[in-house]
Amino acid sequence: MNKPMIENSDRGITLNKSLAWTVLVGVLSGGIWVGMQVTSAKQGVQTLAARQDEDRLDIRKNTSDITAIRSNNARLDQRLTNIEQSARRTEETVSEILRYLRDGR
Repeated sequence: MNKPMIENSDRGITLNKSLAWTVLVGVLSGGIWVGMQVTSAKQGVQTLAARQDEDRLDIRKNTSDITAIRSNNARLDQRLTNIEQSARRTEETVSEILRYLRDGR
């Protein structure tokens, strides 16, 4: 068992069978592990892409809801402004009537 694991000869580098099997098993195990990691990463990216699509839809919906709320607020503001103007005109009219009644004819 003192036979060297790696020999260099005219034919090239030769490996002992046990070292060759160890290298082969290590390379295969590493390849399988890398494949599993890549698959896991792909699944993670797909999940994130699906969530991102859902978030984009939610953002679009929220944007349209906010636009509708702003439009409603603008209408309410206009109505309140019209009510204030109407109340002001009514007060002015009542003041004129009272002034007319106080001053006499």
